[in-house]
Amino acid sequence: MTTKQKYTAAPEHTRSRILVFNDSAVDVASVVNLLEGMGYQSVTPITEPRHLLPTLSATRFDAMLIDLRMPHLDGLKAIYLIRETFSAAELPILAISDDGLAELCNAGLLAGAHDHVVRPIDPIDVALRVRNLLTIHDIYKAGQDIQNNLEREVQARTAKLNMLIENGLLMSMTRDRTALIRHTLFEGRRLLHCDAATLYLRTDRQTLRFSMRTRGDELADQEIPLVDAATGRPNGRFAATWCANHKQSVRIDDVYAEDRFDLSGTRSFDAATGFRTVSTLTVPLIPRGGEVVGVLQFINKLDSETGAVIPFPVELVPLVEALAAQAAVTLANLALQDAQLAQPEQPEAA
Repeated sequence: MTTKQKYTAAPEHTRSRILVFNDSAVDVASVVNLLEGMGYQSVTPITEPRHLLPTLSATRFDAMLIDLRMPHLDGLKAIYLIRETFSAAELPILAISDDGLAELCNAGLLAGAHDHVVRPIDPIDVALRVRNLLTIHDIYKAGQDIQNNLEREVQARTAKLNMLIENGLLMSMTRDRTALIRHTLFEGRRLLHCDAATLYLRTDRQTLRFSMRTRGDELADQEIPLVDAATGRPNGRFAATWCANHKQSVRIDDVYAEDRFDLSGTRSFDAATGFRTVSTLTVPLIPRGGEVVGVLQFINKLDSETGAVIPFPVELVPLVEALAAQAAVTLANLALQDAQLAQPEQPEAA
């Protein structure tokens, strides 16, 4: 004696929204009972044709079962109406018909149904086909999520590019060195959505000097040599000096796990202030084809949704480098103007 196998809904599909449409209350009830017996917890019956489209508009269903031959409505016409609004992937449809109506079943598939079953309904047959419909819808939802994420990414990148254009215009009109530095620092922090930022400027003594930071704490009166006094070689001990000497950006995902650079100063600062530095991005201030005039260092990239500290994404580095280049060009132009103004006027020839 064999025991008939009972099929149940997959765990990920138990809460899937399924619509069952037939203008016969008895037929609807039998299908609803069958689906609920399989473990589907959100099955909606409809027997009134006038309620079909409003219900579909009000609620996003994951799959639909529809009878092709109903006493008061043409099921094929209903499928055609549904497909005017909902794509096949957006709302997969399982058509139901009486046995021996192969032509009607084929017409249902042409109208936009994914699959069909015949009466008398075999529970196993229905279970497998409903599972397939829901899998199709899962793929559709995954694709929609990817598309939405890409659209948000494009919008975010467009906004950042527009900000760079606006910054370029503002910087070109700036004549105040301090205002330019402040603008660059705070706009960079806004562009990256990070916790803090610091600017080092290059001095005539071949050092990097702390110039400004976004945090309100006292600025250290300190200069970092760009050249190792003992060896006469470029100082690559610190991220900022390596960045300036190599004219390349430096990403550090975790300050406390980093072993390329000496970060003891950062760790000491954290211990003294209670601040916690995790990720950093150091970018050279360098006009195109020119020499480094300073270094921007950004601290603790923040997740836009959770606010948690995360590493600085690689794809944002070119945007920040563009901002830094804009600022570097303007700083170089201001320095050139200052030098020209400082020159004594030459007496006119007699």
